[in-house]
Amino acid sequence: MNWIRTFIVAAQVENFYQTAEILYVSQPTVTVHIKQLEQSLGIPLFSREGRNIYLTDYGRAFLPHAIDIQNRMRQSYIEMDKKRQGYNRLLRLAVSPLIATTYLPYWIRTFVKQYPSIEVVVDVVDSTFIEQKINQHEADVGLTRQQPLSQSQHIAVLQSEPLCFVVPHDGGDAESSPPISLENALGTYTMLTYNHPDYWKNLLLACRAIQPRMREMKVSHIHVTKRFIEEGIGCSILPRSAVRRELTEGRMLEVDSQLLHPPVVSTYFIERKHSEEARAFRSCIEKIT
Repeated sequence: MNWIRTFIVAAQVENFYQTAEILYVSQPTVTVHIKQLEQSLGIPLFSREGRNIYLTDYGRAFLPHAIDIQNRMRQSYIEMDKKRQGYNRLLRLAVSPLIATTYLPYWIRTFVKQYPSIEVVVDVVDSTFIEQKINQHEADVGLTRQQPLSQSQHIAVLQSEPLCFVVPHDGGDAESSPPISLENALGTYTMLTYNHPDYWKNLLLACRAIQPRMREMKVSHIHVTKRFIEEGIGCSILPRSAVRRELTEGRMLEVDSQLLHPPVVSTYFIERKHSEEARAFRSCIEKIT
């Protein structure tokens, strides 16, 4: 494998000195590796003109085989490492950032305890691209808050939760400070919007009906929205799971939003084809939600 690795690098740079620098070996070592490989194959891999080297026809023909040998060897190490860790199956998840930082850690912890032989790979991607990951066979299961559009996938609702209207903490005492009204909140703070792909259009119409002077700022990511709220930049309407810790720790305040009739948001489970691993994961989640 050392001979193969040296040959591939030398073929790419066509210079033994540079090859030695890249591989952190001496130049004589590079020369020995190439000579040993040529003797083993019984063919010249390079032609030499002074300090310059060039692949021979044999060398160009052997290069793709050498790359394939190296890739197969690397893959064998990966497979053996999986076997050493006790994995014999694989489950690839494409997950939205919000789910990845709220529900997913508990789901994964429960799942891997029940199915230690299934290796779980988590790819955190924007909700917009999760269906694409499934369709291109880059993930087995998608978990998203955006309602799927494709009809060629198997889709299930795992759970639903309410939205809540949150504003920066005003520093007041919870017992003595008067509650913040929805109208005052919409008039005082800039509404941070479009951090969720589905529900903002109707909510904005309801907000403007209550407070026509409301100002709006579009912020496309929920975690950035939360940070802006904590810094006093604005307010927003977010899934309760996304702000549970901030509300508990007093970094945000919740405003009664019943006048807005806020919808619930759902977590969708997407798979293109049924698999034993996906069924096991879904069953595990449904038992604990």
